[in-house]
Amino acid sequence: MRLLEYFGGNTGDAADRPTASCRRRPSVSPARRAANRLVTVSACLILTIAALPGGCPSELVTGTAGGLVDAVTAADDSGGTSAVNSPAPPTAQSIDGKLVVEGAVTQRGEYRLFDIGPGVAGQEVMIHTASAFGPTFVVVLLDERYELLRRELISPRNPLTHVLRAATSVMYVGVTPASGTTGGDFRLEIGLGAAAIPAARPQVVYLNFAGGTNVRVHRRTPVSFPAFDAAMAGTRYAGQTAALRAAIVATMREDYAPYNVILVSSDEAPPPVGPYATIQFGGYDDRLLGLADSVDQYNADLGQTAIVYVESFADYEGMGLTVEEMGQMIGNTASHELGHLLGLFHTQKPVDLMDTTGSAWDLAGEQGFTVGPLEPTVFPIGYENSPARLADAVGRAARKAEGVNKPLHPEVLRRKLELRAMVREELRCRCGNCFDPDG
Repeated sequence: MRLLEYFGGNTGDAADRPTASCRRRPSVSPARRAANRLVTVSACLILTIAALPGGCPSELVTGTAGGLVDAVTAADDSGGTSAVNSPAPPTAQSIDGKLVVEGAVTQRGEYRLFDIGPGVAGQEVMIHTASAFGPTFVVVLLDERYELLRRELISPRNPLTHVLRAATSVMYVGVTPASGTTGGDFRLEIGLGAAAIPAARPQVVYLNFAGGTNVRVHRRTPVSFPAFDAAMAGTRYAGQTAALRAAIVATMREDYAPYNVILVSSDEAPPPVGPYATIQFGGYDDRLLGLADSVDQYNADLGQTAIVYVESFADYEGMGLTVEEMGQMIGNTASHELGHLLGLFHTQKPVDLMDTTGSAWDLAGEQGFTVGPLEPTVFPIGYENSPARLADAVGRAARKAEGVNKPLHPEVLRRKLELRAMVREELRCRCGNCFDPDG
């Protein structure tokens, strides 16, 4: 899932729209291709949705991207985040009974952060621009741990609205220029009300290996492709179609076992009755490994589509992956794309399924949903707590599926560790800002 990147946006630059998400395929090192086609992958997910590149400044109140989010927050041993020593953000002003934040951000990666006070479960936060005209900004709502709760492109016609699922000792509002804009002065008004906490929406997902005709994902030209065949991922896998499909499905079921996500393979049953998302397996793209319709925050739309470009994985045949490992690589990509359809953004943590900074070897190894720093195109600082957001979006499963998380055979574990050592020592090629997610 690491090769995907998400696209979004609704004004100006598509990169700022929470619309399409996709994984860019890792770039291949010419030297390695000449030798044995080992791929140096900058595992970039090209999904259409994020914000602006940058990092995290040494100061929380204002800054420009450049450092790491660790300057503001730190991951604890449990996978959560906690604030570290940094200047406190300014508090929102109360003007005529309204909370107001104002200032200016005038360059790519520059941001402002404001404290708008504590929040309780069921509290509705409404943020809109006070001006009828003016530039578009990326605005985020973060909790006490600087974990992302909502991200929106704010314009006079598009406010941010969010209902808190849990209490937080403080809420932060962050502002940065929308991708492709120069920013400017902003004045945002914040309303606080009460609303029913939205119920989680369990998701049914159809994994289509049966081929497709005129399949349109996001706003791209429709594509057609034949039924899945293992040889699409490389000639070394010819004749192993059933085994490769099974490895892909098993990987995805393990990834989503803790959540109310039901995965139905086309090998098992026809398309479900009622609303369902579809993951298409087939086709080729010279830049991407996968693409999703959108980053659908909190799973508002149960019927979206994503595609995994199976033929694009043939570039990695030289890695010498077993059919099970190639199945994990493709399955990880499919889980990443599905993560976008369930509302997840990109992160910068190689063991996270939503990561954009790892390599092809990372993609072929074990990944899972965890807490990781936001990819700078999403917002220059902050974290995404993928397990918490998935639980909010679809709910937690009553029990895990049978056969999930079985102990690995020692030889399999050794191989996975070798893959990780390879990426650390030889194939380290990171791309912290590989694509403009809002484009």
